Amino acid sequence: MFLLRMLMRNKGGRGMDPLHVSMTGVRMGERFLQIGVHDKALLAGLAAKVGLSGTSAVAALDEGDAKRARNIGAKVGALIDVYDIDAGRAWPIEDAQFDMVVVDDSQDTFWGIGNQSELLRNALRALRPGGRIEVVTSVKSAHLQVDFQQRLEEAGFKPVRTLAERGRLRFVEGLRAS
Repeated sequence: MFLLRMLMRNKGGRGMDPLHVSMTGVRMGERFLQIGVHDKALLAGLAAKVGLSGTSAVAALDEGDAKRARNIGAKVGALIDVYDIDAGRAWPIEDAQFDMVVVDDSQDTFWGIGNQSELLRNALRALRPGGRIEVVTSVKSAHLQVDFQQRLEEAGFKPVRTLAERGRLRFVEGLRAS
């Protein structure tokens, strides 16, 4: 039911995704990894987008992230792999395993995580060459945009750019070079 409400139909009959889901550009059959689980509609929408032919995964920084991811998967009928990770250590994820990494910072919690630089380097390693990272963050303070761009570049993502600001959200994207 949640998934049906989220993917409501408009008068023209096309499915409408929430803005933050469509801004990621995730497509059917892709493999994505999400870091942080604060916005239920984001994870549910991405899991629905990749479908059965893709891979949905969460890098859970704590038991709360893991529990929310499992609950969302059960609610929408999607298989979501959950990896328990430590921000400051190597992840139990193979190199180049994902097409896309999405950081859910919609609640401004990223800066409270210890060792963000190591976390972003691990995200880079988990991406295939040519893969993308997208940070979904709030627009509460202007310095965060610059900080995310700098942090992504320092981790090895190039180029890095702000895609858009809409409502209360900002979308920052980086690419892993080939």
